[in-house]
Amino acid sequence: MWNGKSSDSYSVAIHGLSEKVFQVNDTQHTVKNAINYKSIMLDVKAKDDKSYSRIIYNVSKIELKEGDNATIFWSAPYFPTTGAYTIYHTNKANRSIIQVNSNNVTTQNRKYEYLSQPLNSTNITFVIRNITLDDAGYYAGGIKAEDAWSGGGVVLIVPGIPLTPNINGSLNIPVGNLSQLTCLSKTTSAPDYYAKLVNLSYTWFVNGTKMDKEKGHTLELNVTKDHKDNNYTCKAMDQQLESYHSNPVQINPLYKPDIVLINPVPKVENGKLTVKEGEIIGPYNCSADCNPPCEFKWRYNDSAGNIQDVSPPSKAALNPQIVTRNITEFRCVAIYNENDRERYIIDLNVQYLDKPLAYINGEQVQGHDSAFPMSEAEIVNLSCYVNSNPVPQIKLTKGVAVTISEEKNNDWLNHTIESSQCSDTGTYKCMGLSTSFNNTENTFGLNVTCNTRIDNSTPIKTLYGSMSGNDVNVHVSLPVMGNPPPQESMIMWFGPVKNVNITSTVSQQDVPYKHWINSSIPIINQDYYGNYTLNYNGTDIISVIIITEDVPRPPMNFTGYAYGNGYVNLTWVSGFNGGPEEYFLLYTRLGSNLTQVRNISDPGEGKLVNFNHGPLNMDGEYCYVLKSCNRINCSAQTVETKVTIHSQTTTALNETHSSSISLTNNMLIVIIGVSVATAILAVVIAVCLTKYFLKRKKTQRRREIAQVGPTEGNEPDIVIYTVVDKTKKFNAGFISDYSPASKEESKRVVYIQVDFSNKSDDKDTNRRPQIHGEENRTEYTFVDFSKKAPPIQQDDEEQGHFSSFIENCT
Repeated sequence: MWNGKSSDSYSVAIHGLSEKVFQVNDTQHTVKNAINYKSIMLDVKAKDDKSYSRIIYNVSKIELKEGDNATIFWSAPYFPTTGAYTIYHTNKANRSIIQVNSNNVTTQNRKYEYLSQPLNSTNITFVIRNITLDDAGYYAGGIKAEDAWSGGGVVLIVPGIPLTPNINGSLNIPVGNLSQLTCLSKTTSAPDYYAKLVNLSYTWFVNGTKMDKEKGHTLELNVTKDHKDNNYTCKAMDQQLESYHSNPVQINPLYKPDIVLINPVPKVENGKLTVKEGEIIGPYNCSADCNPPCEFKWRYNDSAGNIQDVSPPSKAALNPQIVTRNITEFRCVAIYNENDRERYIIDLNVQYLDKPLAYINGEQVQGHDSAFPMSEAEIVNLSCYVNSNPVPQIKLTKGVAVTISEEKNNDWLNHTIESSQCSDTGTYKCMGLSTSFNNTENTFGLNVTCNTRIDNSTPIKTLYGSMSGNDVNVHVSLPVMGNPPPQESMIMWFGPVKNVNITSTVSQQDVPYKHWINSSIPIINQDYYGNYTLNYNGTDIISVIIITEDVPRPPMNFTGYAYGNGYVNLTWVSGFNGGPEEYFLLYTRLGSNLTQVRNISDPGEGKLVNFNHGPLNMDGEYCYVLKSCNRINCSAQTVETKVTIHSQTTTALNETHSSSISLTNNMLIVIIGVSVATAILAVVIAVCLTKYFLKRKKTQRRREIAQVGPTEGNEPDIVIYTVVDKTKKFNAGFISDYSPASKEESKRVVYIQVDFSNKSDDKDTNRRPQIHGEENRTEYTFVDFSKKAPPIQQDDEEQGHFSSFIENCT
């Protein structure tokens, strides 16, 4: 704004904004975006002026956040001596907020406070407290309303949080195409002419994570299938003020199916699913990853090449279907559109085995009700025909499965008897064999006098016990018959847990058509115990049971009673041993202290065990504690019983009438005397025997030291046999106690682990002695049980010593 006539034309140049001179037909000019500059310099010249007049406007602005206090000040050219100086706020409208004269200040709102002193000072200063967006705008003063737009004022800028943005753009995009998403928001900063100059910045987020490389308001993405799982949002920012997150959007990628999947996946061999005629396949679920979702249809192809829909019609799920030999395949079709579709084809190998047809000399045999008459020395042509898939194995047998002819990989078998004999008479069978089926047969007879032969089977173990763990496996060996030999790839196991990795190998027995299937079954935890069925090429062969090995149960019916002179008889019943071999630990308890009495073998679950303990002190109470143990652990609970031993003397005194007390006392004195004499004699004999055996032992040691070793071909005069007892168990009732083991380091020592059983219920006195534990014995060296230790000859010197000892003792 400058002085002059508004009707005149003025030449104006603005430094820094427009170096070119332009014409203005007014005394004022509006500079756009002036708020972006600190000052504006204008050169103005009227038409008749010879030189330019320079006008400089300083742009004074303050930028504060909402809630701050704004102190605004400027210098007025003069303060009126009369009247009032008015301060104006211009934003969307022009209004006065403060009026000042030389002795009074009037404010329109409490948030305004005038600070200049004295009041007529030309240094205009006031405060606006707790500013808002409405307080933004231009502040200026003067004595009249036009002064509100005069120069020298201050612009108050209040930035605001941008509005919550919206995301625009197409979301349904084919895979491989470019998606463009636009984030749109507006600033709320004031005043409006400042807001128009604000350039917002944008931040993009995927699934709540900031995308560092994306800064603009447009997000471009090359669409893939994975984008369907992503949520995209954005924020707008004005300086340091961020907007709220936009509502999330999700790209919907469009794509046709790449592959069709079937669940469960058919187990195919050589690309085909093997199934027997009449069996049921399915259900199968068909799926394909396509967007929008595909339409599904199930169809089958017959042997004539015709493709038909299954009945009843199926979509994604194929209901169970009965298979016949004329069906070659099932297929699931995923239809995306008329031109885009994918298929999953289940090729079938339908197996069947028909009953054989038998022919004698070209004439079909209808049955075996009557034998076909045949003379000796005639040529007999026997033929068998079997219709089967796979190509069957055909056998011609006579009598009890004696094979006289066999044909493999052919549907015909021909056998010729060049000259029939009496031994050819009998019952014959044409047998069709396939590893997927039970054998089929057709029986007929020849009437030429014959004798039959039989084959014996092999025993099979079907019960196994095992612990469980990550490295625990049960090794199962099962005898099977098959020709051709079984293939490992056709061996499968079905048990309590599905998809168990069971390895199997095949080894041949003594004849080509007998084999062993050796399998290793993992027992990882308790779920793996139970029935396991061996399946060979679709046919169940046999089932075995694997049971748990566990901690044994406590013994049952543990009782005891005293008898004789200080002896106690204990009995109990053996419980379940948990699988492994079991033994019992017998203790006596005094207070809280347990003293082991004996380690006793277990005769078997449900068996009665007897054990005699003694001699013990008279007139005492004994507490017995019994537990069951095996190699895993001992039973969690123990059983106890108490037995009180009463002296016979006391009992007799209690039961005798008082009139016979004197007679009983006399008898007691006699008994005590005889007992004392017997004890003295026993001590003397024991001392004599001890001396004798000590001297004999020294003699044997001298002989061992002197002996270097037997020469080749001669037997040594002394052979040491050592019994090794690694369990240190004792039997009671059923099995007698083990002898203590000793281990000699001599090379002549033969180590044997033996268990000499004393079974009173064994009536066979001629039975060969049995070594118990031989299957799990400690292998120290090879033991030749055929050799016997030569008798040790007592020399005259030893006999003399023994006689002298006896004489000295007596």
